[in-house]
Amino acid sequence: MFIRALKKGIYMKYRLSAILLLGLVVPLLAFSATNEKVSQQDRSASAYQLNGSKITVDGRLNENIWDEVPRQGEFLQRNPEDGAPASQETEFSVAYDDEYLYVGVHAFDDNPSEIISILTRRDESSPSDWVYISIDSYYDRRTAFEFGLNAAGVKQDLRRYDDDNADFDWEAVWEGAVAHDPQGWTAEFAIPFRELRFNSGAELTWGLNVYRELPRNDNELAIWSHWSHEETGFVSNYGTLTGLSGVQAKQPLYISPYILGQTGANDVSITESSAYESLGNIGADIRKSFDLGLTFSGTINPDFGQVEADPAEFNLTEFETYFREKRPFFMEGGNILNFSLGFGDGGQSSNSLFYSRRIGRAPRGGVIYEQDDVATVDTPDRTRILAAGKLTGKLENGLSIGLMSAQTAEERATVGYGDGSSSQNVIEPATSYFLTRIQQDYREGQTTLGGIFTATRRSLDDTGMEWMRENAYTTGIDFDHNFNDRTYLLSTALAYSFVQGSQESITRTQRHPARYFQRTDADYLSVDSNATSLSGYGGKLIFGKTGGKLNAFTGITATSPGFEVNDLGFIRSVDDIGQFIWVGYRHWEPNDLFLNYSVNLNQWASWTFGGERKSLGSNVNGNATLKNNWRIGGGLNRNIGGVATYHLRGGPSIQGPDNFNTWMYLASDGRKSVSASVSGNYFVNGDDVKSINLSPSLSWRPKKNISLSLGPNFRIMDDSWAWITSAADSIGGTHYIFSGMQQNQTSLTFRADVTLSTTLSLQYYTQAFLTAGDYHDFIEVDDHTAKDFDKRFSPIPDDIVSLDSYGALGGVDFDQDGTMDYVPTSYVYSDFNYKQLTSNLVLRWEYSTGSVMYLVWSRGASAYDPTWKYDPGEDLQSLINLDADNIFLLKINKLLNI
Repeated sequence: MFIRALKKGIYMKYRLSAILLLGLVVPLLAFSATNEKVSQQDRSASAYQLNGSKITVDGRLNENIWDEVPRQGEFLQRNPEDGAPASQETEFSVAYDDEYLYVGVHAFDDNPSEIISILTRRDESSPSDWVYISIDSYYDRRTAFEFGLNAAGVKQDLRRYDDDNADFDWEAVWEGAVAHDPQGWTAEFAIPFRELRFNSGAELTWGLNVYRELPRNDNELAIWSHWSHEETGFVSNYGTLTGLSGVQAKQPLYISPYILGQTGANDVSITESSAYESLGNIGADIRKSFDLGLTFSGTINPDFGQVEADPAEFNLTEFETYFREKRPFFMEGGNILNFSLGFGDGGQSSNSLFYSRRIGRAPRGGVIYEQDDVATVDTPDRTRILAAGKLTGKLENGLSIGLMSAQTAEERATVGYGDGSSSQNVIEPATSYFLTRIQQDYREGQTTLGGIFTATRRSLDDTGMEWMRENAYTTGIDFDHNFNDRTYLLSTALAYSFVQGSQESITRTQRHPARYFQRTDADYLSVDSNATSLSGYGGKLIFGKTGGKLNAFTGITATSPGFEVNDLGFIRSVDDIGQFIWVGYRHWEPNDLFLNYSVNLNQWASWTFGGERKSLGSNVNGNATLKNNWRIGGGLNRNIGGVATYHLRGGPSIQGPDNFNTWMYLASDGRKSVSASVSGNYFVNGDDVKSINLSPSLSWRPKKNISLSLGPNFRIMDDSWAWITSAADSIGGTHYIFSGMQQNQTSLTFRADVTLSTTLSLQYYTQAFLTAGDYHDFIEVDDHTAKDFDKRFSPIPDDIVSLDSYGALGGVDFDQDGTMDYVPTSYVYSDFNYKQLTSNLVLRWEYSTGSVMYLVWSRGASAYDPTWKYDPGEDLQSLINLDADNIFLLKINKLLNI
């Protein structure tokens, strides 16, 4: 099928031959660019063994040992003047004992009064003066553990992987402090060996780099082991740390038990003590390091009540929205388990065989009512995670290992009736998740070969949820090859999926919006209602140049119609063969106008496996940092209309119009106490569908420990063919009904951060979301293949349309004889007014290293009205006055080092 689609949809279409030729020629032109090396020679620092001397980590560097240890310096800039000497001198020294690696840094400054010291929560970036210590303890030139301190003493840690990627969610237990003196400021790091991954040895050599950020000098970045923007990689450019003798790898066991108390009440009854619903909970997190560089992380009965809520949305499409992970257990080290099938930052960038938000998702079953006199309905808003564990790490031979297992509970809805009786039904079955991921490095990490296997198994017996898939498996291999000194990259991945279940579940899978096997115009697709399994495959092949100012990538991606990974992965739609070309030029040297700028050109096309062209488009975009540190950017996008396989929601594909959109942004200097930005987007297509999106924002830092931000968003869309429903006529025909729609949307997001110390902070977040839609002027699909709007659709006069009491389409009576000629057979979209308010107030106190107390107040309210009315001022006022649900939570955990 794949070969047939390629022949029919690509190679036999002469009009696409020029595109394919361009896909070969343009990257070759980019590859011809030179890539001269301008970095320093390899640098080396030696660690000094303390032999009984003690270091007090107070940031002052006043122990005699710091005067005896050799100092390293001579940093070079990477920004803004690549390769020039740093504007301020920086020196550091390294020492160690049996337990800790100590690094002392002296950040000299000609103007100490201008040092920027912004106090924030741990791991929060700010335009402060920073110093970072980055340690490649594996010495694989691909992985590093990084520790940073800013001039206010705020900690930041992260893990670098695959040479130039970073995991900012990695957390370590370490000590650090800063102090100021007349010559600048100093930073002192005490990094436990137990937090690093390495194998014991008599003499160890590690990779090392130290860098300093100096924002007031055009965001200067000064590096000890410098490499230029012309060169690729990150960790592979580190210097070395020698002199580590007799250091033994540690295998600590961390247990962090927690206790939680929670109570909640609605605004109406908040003053009545009897109205509060209270509960308690206990659980624990576990982390254990082993020999060979492996670490186990586990969680028992976790609670993530302190995590910020997802942004509000009102989704009118049939596709799922991707939300990033926010739960600490799944965030940390999540990249080790990732298996990407996408590329870049477009719509396919989130395609992956592992999407951790599947674990503990909201229950998907409906409530069953056994009586009419319903008094109460109690449904959990998420599935409880009973336990989860991960084993991750990297062996000395370059083999990376990632194993994960999780078990979620069966969830039930409880309905109470007026007569005092109640009923329950399962709305989410107990589910087991398993994943294993391996990657082997070759050629000092320039070549990697990896694989993945995932399994999802649901316990469906006696649940009444046989419409769900019972078992789902995926497997894949990926290969990345850098060559010519990491200047060129070949990347490929192949994946296979297999799902099992009842005939009902597999039929639902075949008819899902991701694939629509029931499409009447797709002769290569058909629904097998007797099937109890479904399989498919996907993959990508990408080739590109990554070094120098001129970069280029070209590639092909594909997902077969039967590919299904959404039990533990994420992909919005399948049945797709895509081709793309990207060429980018980056200029780093400051000139009279810019500190730096970049320009990108893109071209893409996609087809179904039946050879139908879905898209053919291109864009040009660019961005720049001005001399005053303002940022500006924008782009133009043009897409030639193709077929849309999903607009008729299971019906035949329909011809889509050409479209055009443009976007821009402007942001002021983020180093200032007051900064602002604005971004906008305008879209229009050949069917006169228009939308405008405007997002201004304002940030204010009245003091170095207080940050306030306000970010409204305004969206207006005028749609000429918005989906209403499908309808059946008296002879069994199916008709597809659309209408015009005016949708207005406003959201307002406010954040306030008050940091009282490096261990005590208060954060407040609130978002108001308002949207309303007005459907008007019904139309029916006439010729789904027509490019012209008036041929593709025919109008349905208002006088033959029957509406229900809410204004929703009830039927169409052409001869007005009282009998409906068209009767809706699916959900009918109609006018709406929806509003939602979400807020979180979190007090966080790290009362000892690694031990944290949270005090949380969460508040939420929403309202839906099936009528068209949009008045942002009135809607916002009514939203504020809604009866909200309040949750008060106290969570305390204690880190135990056993």
